Amino acid sequence: MKPFRRIAKYITSQHPEWVPPDFRDLLDSAPDAMVIVNASGKIVVVNSQTEILFGYGRHELLGQPVEILIPTRFASHAHHRAGFFTDPRVRPMGAGLNLFGKRKDGSEFPVEISLSPLRTRQGVFVTAAVRDITERKKSEEQIGKLNAELADAVRRSQKLAATGRLAATIAHEIKNALDTLVNLLYLLEVRPALDPEMKELILQAREEVTRIGHITRNTLALQRETAFPVSMSLSEILDGVCRMFECAVAQKRIRLERRYETSGQMIGFPGELRQVFTNLIANALDALADGGNLTIAITPVDGSFCVCIADDGHGIPPENLEKIFEPFFSTKGEKGTGVGLWVTRNIVEDVGGRIDVSSSTRPGRSGTSFKVTLPRTQRRSNGGEEHHLPRASAG
Repeated sequence: MKPFRRIAKYITSQHPEWVPPDFRDLLDSAPDAMVIVNASGKIVVVNSQTEILFGYGRHELLGQPVEILIPTRFASHAHHRAGFFTDPRVRPMGAGLNLFGKRKDGSEFPVEISLSPLRTRQGVFVTAAVRDITERKKSEEQIGKLNAELADAVRRSQKLAATGRLAATIAHEIKNALDTLVNLLYLLEVRPALDPEMKELILQAREEVTRIGHITRNTLALQRETAFPVSMSLSEILDGVCRMFECAVAQKRIRLERRYETSGQMIGFPGELRQVFTNLIANALDALADGGNLTIAITPVDGSFCVCIADDGHGIPPENLEKIFEPFFSTKGEKGTGVGLWVTRNIVEDVGGRIDVSSSTRPGRSGTSFKVTLPRTQRRSNGGEEHHLPRASAG
């Protein structure tokens, strides 16, 4: 035998690549943490990845119960470990369960564990391959969140489509009724026996009916006026909207303050802007308690005008602030449709403007402020002719 051993020693010295690697070297080359446990549940072998993953030195783990690597809340692990040795076979550990490992510092992390029996002359051992799946879990959570958002977007889209079809039908029926009302008002207006004061009231009624028709088309039919932009004054539009709410302001004893640094002379779409300011002022009045304050301001900004509508009402909670412009989201419960601010933002952005909101619910300092920034010359984002107004004529 000695000659053969000498020959083998000589060959391996000349060709070291022929020497099979030590099994510990194989374990250390594994990408996962490898832990070998005996039938008593004591750790007998670990690889370098185990040290890196769990934060222990190898000498700190050898001879320790494997439960040192498992959170204490999994107290039944010893029972399951004993069950594996009664039927040793290759299988995943805790199939369908969320498994966690515990580092030396006590922190936990999600793991995936594969078990396989190792049969030797000394008996059966279990080899556990432990993989850190923290990044996978984060990805799965992100995918789940995106899927939930997508499903929610699909539901809202379907709801919006159904609402749009219903709204178009309602808008058509309202238009027919308004057309009939306009014709009746015209017949009254041309009667020769009508006094001038009554004719003026009928004319105002016709104008309001026409405005209702515009609002119906813009809100229910979800479409915009098709007229070209015209010369207009923001202060006149705001004053007109305020007159509509004179009764509500008086009943709630609201202190209304108008701060116009300019008349806001511009080229734009008065009907649509009137709807924007009507929605914002109506919301402010709903938020105000009796005796509250409402401030409306016009400020010139470079190439634009900023209209600020601010109240000292109850404010909007932070968790709702980013949702208020979404369709069908309302803070008014059954009293709100969740359409007003969505339509408002669409109108403002359609003419090249921007709407911003800030709010506080802090006791004693609560309130909400909407700022609508509008270009001095408006045109629709979907095209259309642009009309210019000399800056010198702005009030």
